[in-house]
Amino acid sequence: MKQLILSILMISSAAFADGFKIGLGGHCPVGYVMAGKQVFGDPKFSSEYQGTTYYNSSAEAKAMFDKEPAKYVEAVKYKGFCATGLAMGKQLESDPGIFSKIDGKVYFFSSAEAKAMFDKDAKKYVSLADKEWNKIIKK
Repeated sequence: MKQLILSILMISSAAFADGFKIGLGGHCPVGYVMAGKQVFGDPKFSSEYQGTTYYNSSAEAKAMFDKEPAKYVEAVKYKGFCATGLAMGKQLESDPGIFSKIDGKVYFFSSAEAKAMFDKDAKKYVSLADKEWNKIIKK
């Protein structure tokens, strides 16, 4: 428990240091995409991609990310915002522990209820969220 609290504090403080961005709240992108698991990243295995710093969980994960960063970043849909919220026209922060992996893509949710709604008709929610996301990124 102490390790978890220290990791969260370290990630939170690093996210605001010197104005740089930490992707996925400091969680390992390789863990989500390859293992389908929430894994805390470690700043000593950090990688930079398109102005964002990503924390990988190990030297092996860092090497995988560095070889194909777009593969991992693009697999996380909507920059980690809640997919169900987007489908409903709302840009909601998500919980990094609540997600679904479908066809190699990772979708995050703000709550277990939002995930359950999405999982009942993922195709519909992805279509709606994609349309909303396209509006957001065009702004």
